[in-house]
Amino acid sequence: MLNIFAAILLFGFIILFHELGHFLVAKLNHVSVVEFSLGMGPRLLSFKGKETRYSLKLLPLGGSCAMADEDTDTGDPNGFLNKPVWARIAVIAAGPGFNFLLALIFGVIIAGYRGYDLPVITNVLEGYPAESAGLAPGDLILSVNGQRMMDYRDLSMFLQLHPEEKLTITYGRAEEGTDGEADWYSRKRGEYQVLTTTLSTVMNEETKTYMMGIEHWADYRPAKNVFHLFQLGWHEVLFQGRAAIESFGLLFRGYLGTEDLGGPVRIVADIGQVVEQVRPAGWLSVLLTLMNMGVVLNASLGVMNLLPIPALDGGRLAFLLLEAVRGKAIDQEKEGMVHLAGFMLLMALMMLILFNDVRNLLS
Repeated sequence: MLNIFAAILLFGFIILFHELGHFLVAKLNHVSVVEFSLGMGPRLLSFKGKETRYSLKLLPLGGSCAMADEDTDTGDPNGFLNKPVWARIAVIAAGPGFNFLLALIFGVIIAGYRGYDLPVITNVLEGYPAESAGLAPGDLILSVNGQRMMDYRDLSMFLQLHPEEKLTITYGRAEEGTDGEADWYSRKRGEYQVLTTTLSTVMNEETKTYMMGIEHWADYRPAKNVFHLFQLGWHEVLFQGRAAIESFGLLFRGYLGTEDLGGPVRIVADIGQVVEQVRPAGWLSVLLTLMNMGVVLNASLGVMNLLPIPALDGGRLAFLLLEAVRGKAIDQEKEGMVHLAGFMLLMALMMLILFNDVRNLLS
């Protein structure tokens, strides 16, 4: 029960931070906020401020920042629709922006505690693509298909997101016949060869994962300086955001099915399960695990909310940007119909996801 509580607390905090972005930027632009709430459904607790009602609602998996004249212009000078278009763009973009900010904060804390683990090959497995591609122990993977690999976790996740694809791998080789002992943490560019090779991953039937055929022994080192620490944190945000988008690619390419879609119920259950596994290692490990999940969730939520899907922040931003370009607002009734259609489709998708979540929990 404690694990589920920790998961709900994390999920609720992420949503609260998203809505806080909308709220603070709305206030900065003198937009009247009618209600700021955490949760959905009936109110459990509520109090009225100078102009805003602050509420805690029954279902902890949601939240809202309800602004005056958000959908219909009633003539309120402090209503959302009566503010300049760039002010409205800032208010809507602030939600996803705050998710990226929170992901960055978590990422920097994690990198500061854990350090980073360069993707250095410890061993090449016989008969796998890496061997025939010419990779050797001691090589440092620099990039794959143009994406920089700053940490070994980058490489392992990239391989899972690009199954059976042809991969162009750029790697560093310190010296001919290196045995894996080269200290890449102190080596500078120019002190090693930069080589390129191509390969395709293959399925390991035992682990059901796609592999290139290398082994890696973790060797975490602290960040070099504060700038490097923030670079590691931001890199994690970008990588997780890209992973969220590419996961949809796996769905459309048939590597994932609709049964693999998960929503808040599954996310909370998965977080609770992970917390249960790391609890024996102590509460610091639990906290770092929750932060790591927080990076994933915040980056994913930020990216998904920026997609131009009606009823989401990205859909509203698309209409606002179109208004900024043409110098004239889109007819509110027509825009409302588009968002309503998008909302109905999202609700249908959420029902499918909820069905999957409940089915997986009961199976």
